[in-house]
Amino acid sequence: MKTAASSLINMLLFVTLALSASLISKPLSPTLFASLIANDTIPSSHDIAFFNLTTLVQLDYHVPGTTLVLHFVLSLRDPIDRLALGRTILTAQQPLHRLPTHRLNAYLAPEDDPYEVDDRRSGKCMIGMKSAKKGSEGDERLTYKRVLDTFQGVYGALYMGRRCYSGIFQVDDGVEIVGTGKVVVGNVPVLRDVEEA
Repeated sequence: MKTAASSLINMLLFVTLALSASLISKPLSPTLFASLIANDTIPSSHDIAFFNLTTLVQLDYHVPGTTLVLHFVLSLRDPIDRLALGRTILTAQQPLHRLPTHRLNAYLAPEDDPYEVDDRRSGKCMIGMKSAKKGSEGDERLTYKRVLDTFQGVYGALYMGRRCYSGIFQVDDGVEIVGTGKVVVGNVPVLRDVEEA
């Protein structure tokens, strides 16, 4: 009896989340999902439960005042504490706001790519992003300004939009994908290569 009741509650919760998500986003695009897999943005096999397709929603968010569009895939099964998300974004933005203009327009230095920040107070949120083509000479890389704008987009789409869920995203500058990233629960590096950890 208890199992049937909790299954019914879980189903009702899922339907409620799915309906609310359908109002703010669109169905998961197989093209975007395949692209995120190809760009190694998907968590490793030990995190595969994250990608239960019935709980994923896609959200595209244009960052106001920029050419950037963030393409999110969010997991409704993995909520993030809203205060931790807000603190993480603010923690990330503070040093970027202090950079001089010439430095903001520079590509990320190797030690900053991937660029990762966590909520040191609670350990409940980690945000990381990396250039699409790390070390390339082309424009398929993140600049400090693009990172700052991306954090502003994460703030608008997830924090202000009250869509506080774990997810992955692509950073599209209007011409090409310049970066990929993750917003996850926890405080461990999310994008660094295994040999770097």
